[in-house]
Amino acid sequence: MGQAANSQARTAILVLGMHRSGTSALARLIGYLGAALPADAIDAHADNARGYWESAAIVKADDQLLRVARSSWFDPRPLDLSRLEASALRSRKDRIWEAVTAAFGDARLMAIKDPRQCRFVPTIVETLAEHGVAARAVLMLRSPQAVARSIASRDGTTPAFAHLLWLRHMIDAERNSRGLMRAVIGFDAMLADWRDATRRLLPLTGGVMPDGETAAAIDGFLDPALRHHGNAASDGLEEPLAGIVEAVREGLETLAARDDAETRAALDTAYARLDAAPWLTDDIIHDELRHRRIGVAAEPEAAPAEAVPVPPRQSMPAPTPPYAEAVAMIRDSGLFDEAWYLARYGDAADSGLDPVEHYLTIGAAKGYNPNPLFDTGFYARQMARRIAAGGGGQ
Repeated sequence: MGQAANSQARTAILVLGMHRSGTSALARLIGYLGAALPADAIDAHADNARGYWESAAIVKADDQLLRVARSSWFDPRPLDLSRLEASALRSRKDRIWEAVTAAFGDARLMAIKDPRQCRFVPTIVETLAEHGVAARAVLMLRSPQAVARSIASRDGTTPAFAHLLWLRHMIDAERNSRGLMRAVIGFDAMLADWRDATRRLLPLTGGVMPDGETAAAIDGFLDPALRHHGNAASDGLEEPLAGIVEAVREGLETLAARDDAETRAALDTAYARLDAAPWLTDDIIHDELRHRRIGVAAEPEAAPAEAVPVPPRQSMPAPTPPYAEAVAMIRDSGLFDEAWYLARYGDAADSGLDPVEHYLTIGAAKGYNPNPLFDTGFYARQMARRIAAGGGGQ
């Protein structure tokens, strides 16, 4: 578990867990216990009305690290940062530290929350250590079925792909935080009894059990309304994925009660089952791409009876000259899913416009998304906030 850091040293508590697993609520609880929360916290959104409690600058820097490694938060393949040149990795680490400084200033105790960091915990720990900041970790556990349902509801993914993302984030976070002083918190248990969760967190944060106004504020923040997308038995997963998910889930729940060598060994055995079947990841990614291509990635309640076919490229209406260059650039990026866009937005299919040009000239202003994993409205709000603050893209 590691030794406690000197009380005078700066400390960062890394809040680690899969997206949609309750890390926002956990970060806010740690804030109530005395840790600084980011000055540039991402605005609340319909997906998370009580706030994300993560730094916009850190999210941007983390995204950039994944991007230069040819990855992303929704990439379930193993992340290999050794492919980066030393100078490229150095540059990304420097950008991350600049973001930490912008978000937290000289705070002695800070809560750093970005689920992307599950994928590269050692890099974050090294970056902080280079600047005299000791890292500690909190793992947030939530039912993989609940997480997968939330991801599928928001992004239209297949259940298998969402579960694979959960596996990759949780395996990387758990395995790479073993050398840190850490705590393991269950989402449902935290909502049921935040005081018990706090007792687990106090060795990391210091201080005492909150009472008075602080306790009342926590009571008001952590209520059952935060619990969405309840647990399910299996969500129809096939073997061997179903068995691997169950073994990892069971191991992580045991870890919350007993973080010892025996529990870690059992988890390693479960992880090895996924490592031994690289074809499984390939198959799930293939099925996810096919799922998107045939147009069933729209939200269930809005899914069309059948997909709207994409016209052959040669018969697709040509973009008008003012937009031709931008259309070509977006299409070449591979980030615009034409079949999904046309199936999701009927007016785009009826417009007669090239789908990318429709997005540029009409769809983006309406909040339409170019693919099921990109939120145009959320991106626009964050860019507007940066501009208002005097920032800008790099």
